[in-house]
Amino acid sequence: MKLQPRTEQRLEVLNNRGLRAITFGALAVGVVNLVALVLRSVHLLTASEIRIDGLEIANPGSPDFADRVTAISSASYESVSLVIDGLPTAIRVLLVGQETVGALLGIGLSVIVFILGTRLLKKRPFARSATWSTLAASVLVMATGMFFPLIQGIANAEVVRFLGEPVLASHDSGIAGEGLMVFGVLVDFAPLAWGLALGVVGAAFEFGERLQRDSDGLV
Repeated sequence: MKLQPRTEQRLEVLNNRGLRAITFGALAVGVVNLVALVLRSVHLLTASEIRIDGLEIANPGSPDFADRVTAISSASYESVSLVIDGLPTAIRVLLVGQETVGALLGIGLSVIVFILGTRLLKKRPFARSATWSTLAASVLVMATGMFFPLIQGIANAEVVRFLGEPVLASHDSGIAGEGLMVFGVLVDFAPLAWGLALGVVGAAFEFGERLQRDSDGLV
């Protein structure tokens, strides 16, 4: 069924408004993430006490409440959060790097969505900037997804080394006691799959860009 011209015009106006909201909304999210990163970095570099989350526990024990519930057959905790005073500058810089890598994905994708949205608003989606933005998103997703766990593991290991032997798992009399894990990295390969998928989308944009150039040459 063919829509009336006035109806088509209204739909186009609504689509443009929605696309404009998404485009500038993404830019606003990127700015907020950037400001939050700066504030967090300043806190990590200047605060006397710093909270460290996600420190892995070796030989974890069972929480007390598990013993009071018969339906729980076993329980354990895998990580702990610590508030630490007097961290050296080198560890603080590592923590800032960890925060930066974690925030880089959100900031980068916000900028890329803004670029793609701008091209769509101009009715020319297949442009060199759109192609490179999609390929940049592919690299960004893969790099941050794989590098963030590594730098987090290194930063946590330096924190554990700073705290010293008392926080490490003990093995007195052959019995393993709980303590902090010296080094641990949890690798997730999902970002690789997402990055490769975005790479295919970037290749499609590049193909569309060539078709658009050929079409412009025929006009």
